[in-house]
Amino acid sequence: MKWVAKWIWGRIGEPSSNVYVETRKRFRLEAPPRGATVRISANQEYELFVNGARLGRGPAPADPAWKYYDVYDAASLLREGDNVIAAVAYNFGAAEPIVTQQRRGPGGVIVQLDLDGEGGGTTIATDRTWRVRRSPRWVPVVSRQHRWGGFKEMYLCAGEDGWETAGYDDSAWERAVEIAEAEAAGSPWSRLLAPEIEPLQAERIAPSGIVRIESNYGRVEGAERFVAGSGGAESGAAAAPEPPSPPSTSAMTVDASVPMSLPGVVYDFGAVKVGYPELVVDAPEGGVVQLLFGESLELELHNTFVLKPGTNRLRSFGRRAFRYLGIRVQATPRPITVTGLDAEFVHYRFREQGGFSCSDPLLNRIWEVGRYTVQVNSQHHLEDCPYREGALWVVDAVVMAKAIYHAFGDTALARKCILQGARIQNDDGSIPGTGPERNDHLLPDFCAHWLFFADDYIAYSGDRSLLEDVWPTIRRLLGWFERQEDGDCLFAGADRNGWWCFIDWADYLDKRDRVTALSCFYYRALRKAAAMAVAVGDGGSAAAWEAKAARLRESIRRKLRKPGELLFADCLTDDGLSDRVSMQTNFAAIWSGVADPAEADAMCRELLRSRELPPIRGAFFYHIVLEALLEYGYAEPALLLIRRFWGGMLERGATTWWETFEPDRPACTVPSPYQGHTPTYLSDHIPVSHCHGWGAGPTYWLAIAVAGIDVRELGGGVGGGVVRLDPRPVSLEWARGEVPTSRGIVRTRWRRLDETTAKFRAELPPGLGWTSSVLERTAVTRHEDGSATVEGLFRLDGGGSAESGKALTV
Repeated sequence: MKWVAKWIWGRIGEPSSNVYVETRKRFRLEAPPRGATVRISANQEYELFVNGARLGRGPAPADPAWKYYDVYDAASLLREGDNVIAAVAYNFGAAEPIVTQQRRGPGGVIVQLDLDGEGGGTTIATDRTWRVRRSPRWVPVVSRQHRWGGFKEMYLCAGEDGWETAGYDDSAWERAVEIAEAEAAGSPWSRLLAPEIEPLQAERIAPSGIVRIESNYGRVEGAERFVAGSGGAESGAAAAPEPPSPPSTSAMTVDASVPMSLPGVVYDFGAVKVGYPELVVDAPEGGVVQLLFGESLELELHNTFVLKPGTNRLRSFGRRAFRYLGIRVQATPRPITVTGLDAEFVHYRFREQGGFSCSDPLLNRIWEVGRYTVQVNSQHHLEDCPYREGALWVVDAVVMAKAIYHAFGDTALARKCILQGARIQNDDGSIPGTGPERNDHLLPDFCAHWLFFADDYIAYSGDRSLLEDVWPTIRRLLGWFERQEDGDCLFAGADRNGWWCFIDWADYLDKRDRVTALSCFYYRALRKAAAMAVAVGDGGSAAAWEAKAARLRESIRRKLRKPGELLFADCLTDDGLSDRVSMQTNFAAIWSGVADPAEADAMCRELLRSRELPPIRGAFFYHIVLEALLEYGYAEPALLLIRRFWGGMLERGATTWWETFEPDRPACTVPSPYQGHTPTYLSDHIPVSHCHGWGAGPTYWLAIAVAGIDVRELGGGVGGGVVRLDPRPVSLEWARGEVPTSRGIVRTRWRRLDETTAKFRAELPPGLGWTSSVLERTAVTRHEDGSATVEGLFRLDGGGSAESGKALTV
């Protein structure tokens, strides 16, 4: 791609934050072009128009030094005669504080339209000849949504003047200011990257129900008209708990003409959605419409529209995440009529979808809610939560990627996220805990989890090119780890100023100095990196890292275990070994391989029986617990844990997984600054997430353990290349699973024959190998198309007993 366009902006002045800039270029064509390709980027957001038609929005969030551009085909929108290409670009504000340090850098937009016509090619590109103005449609000085997010929007409909159409007179606008050449060294945006994933999927959805209608001295009629299935709205959301009443009108009428009246309605979309609500409102004499959003019924005002007389099409510029949408109306001299109300639901475009079912309906719901939570949080990158920050936190991506491999069979999104982490690696070799923009959030254990993220992806996908791309990153990262060692190779100083040693979101963990779980993760990282070194032919690094891992493991076992006991302490300081012992520390030792197999089995039994250790409340760390229990034959206790923790969320109305949860709190409570279930309890300035991707562990775990489809080493990464067919012994009557792969869908089903035996069947696509450590008396049928059917028996009387899991502290 050859760029001739320049980054442009306007002479904005104050306020320099929350800036919407409109820019346009009019041009004349003697004939419609044979081809027309638009490439566009902005810092941070844009909407693109050609001859008044909205062509798209973007770009994908990225570090300013690694900026993405988008590509559109505009040929069908161009015509003989006058044409215009226009964009509104948004900048959050370079000096505006935000907790995750995202949305950084100055304002800028770059557009290039390449035309292919009869007489050759023509290019229309941003430069100083473009016209530009600060948009009159948005009030610039408004309050923030919260410290993790952007500004609220106050939109003046009367400011709509047809600026995006070819016939508009822009002669009074200023000329653009050229900020930088495209991809110029030293500019804020030194690279422009082509899209690495497909455009997001968008679908129209309607509310599934109404929570309440409030007259508040005014009047609301016909609100049910927009509920899915009512006859006035297209179905696209989850079913409402109760069927809506028949529509009484063809539109909703809202009267706020009485002084101090505030009529409104709260719609339920059934589950958290990410996207853009849209309303069409006829307002004879104007008025005010406000939109409030919430993943729970603690709604927050984010959008205010000051209506103009006549028809108003209302749409948030910024993306919203919500289950509940509140509409509030003020000051309408005459009643307004809402003739349209729905939302554009956006998410990553997964091409395939797997499935899971078994004889326990609760587990089926848990699998599905996990799948849906991952779908909602899969946007331009894997987001921790779409409402609070929408950031690329490393550990959230680790869990979601594993669920994606087993539920959707996709690789592109995880690959992109791994690269985005590598691109913002710090100069010292560490990797920020969040992204995709460079920041100083250093969580030392997240550095190890990023390496696990890359290793999981390579083992699943077999993507050797990704390994080669990030190999320099891995070498620098291991160098950073080495510089944190004490004389025994233990990771030291985890509690230094400016760092956040996470491990798990739990205030009872002792995370001072030499943190046991962190050294365990370092050990696992060394082993994974050594295997990667072998794969790329770096034998020297492989040998050095294996030797260091052996020494580190010996130090952990000698210095961090309680004397004469089986379990490990949380940490070691210069004052001695901590008195704290936790589930997290010891499952980290099991999962990482620091504990040998016999010890790990004994530790699982002791942890499962314990009623003294503090409970785990965050869904993230449970993926480590579940994998450790699976490895050592405790599938049944793991199912009991899943039913209690994730099933407990479902009992309280969850339709996506919560960030944290305490099953022992009163049944009337859900995560909230005021109700608990969160380490930020009573901190009302911190939004609580009801849609957190790191809770999706059961979705891939059930596919592996119950359906018996393990694709973690499908790509022949380090020591793999086959699907493992290893259903675990559990107290179910039957199970079925479907997992998409690059070669086709793997399907399994099994049914209990008696107390000790089950019959298993797998259908494999052509070219896919398999292995199993549990199937007996197997028979393989090869088919003409290259596919295969595997049948066999497996025993149901092995592994951990159901009794041992009943005492597990959740």
